[in-house]
Amino acid sequence: MAIIKSNICDMCGGLLDIDIDRQVYICPFCGVTFDYEYFRKDNVLTIAKTALKRREYGSARDAYEYMLKKDPHNFEALRGLILCKCRWVSMTPLLKSSEVFLSAQEPALINAINNCLPEHKEYFLLIQQAISILSDYRTSRSELANLENDRLIAIKRIHDIEIAQEINRTRFTTTWRAMVEYLNGGGELAALPLYISTFILIGLGYATFVGAQFWIPLVLAGLIILAAVIYNVRKSIIDKSLEVSKGPVLDKIKEIDSNINAKRNEASNYESSYKLMAMSIINTYPIEEEKPAPSRRRIGRKIVTRTSSDFPSTLKLK
Repeated sequence: MAIIKSNICDMCGGLLDIDIDRQVYICPFCGVTFDYEYFRKDNVLTIAKTALKRREYGSARDAYEYMLKKDPHNFEALRGLILCKCRWVSMTPLLKSSEVFLSAQEPALINAINNCLPEHKEYFLLIQQAISILSDYRTSRSELANLENDRLIAIKRIHDIEIAQEINRTRFTTTWRAMVEYLNGGGELAALPLYISTFILIGLGYATFVGAQFWIPLVLAGLIILAAVIYNVRKSIIDKSLEVSKGPVLDKIKEIDSNINAKRNEASNYESSYKLMAMSIINTYPIEEEKPAPSRRRIGRKIVTRTSSDFPSTLKLK
């Protein structure tokens, strides 16, 4: 006797066995037999759909797999296994791409494509194509995020260069301020060359006023002018070097901006195509509520009309 575990006994609450050969429910605890048309195709699908609606995905999967043993090409069972894999009760979640984790090579989907009737093949192929486009869309979004991150890094590089330029342009002021702060006890010894130069100039000036020849002040003035010229030329060279270094970074930003726009358009096209396909899938063979088929049970000599929904639909192969 082949047995499938299913349903609860109304008399004692025990788990019923199904005798496939006799096509009856048997309670192993109180001996009550329930005879109804469980083995009709529409009854199996009704139980599977009820389990799916209750989000009892394991029970629904067992029922769909049992249905496919009787009818390997059954559309509802093939699609039902895909729903069980996704843990959906309908195809509507396709509209929310963030809830779709189905692979284009998912065995349940491949099995549906390979075993469905010719008139249903286009439907399952459309699901596979939509999943592939969704994968492309996610790849584009990931690449777009990387490009935007690269752009932020390049912009930060430009900002760092501009800060370096500003520091270079105000370097003499900064150095003089550091010396003053140091002399006042609040700074660091950051202008030692300036200190030495200042003391030398003071000494030369003192020597000039106490009797040195007239050419000494001229030489002293020339040295001061030369030092100022060298200092400013050096600042100019550094500033120009920094400005030149901005060029490649700015070019890179322009290139990244162009790639970002292209990638955004690509992602938008993928998203639009996917949504159109998702709507087509949902509207083709929509999942509708069905009234449960009537069935009969026998308790002793009394026959009571029941519906399959009266029985819990937990189906597990034993």
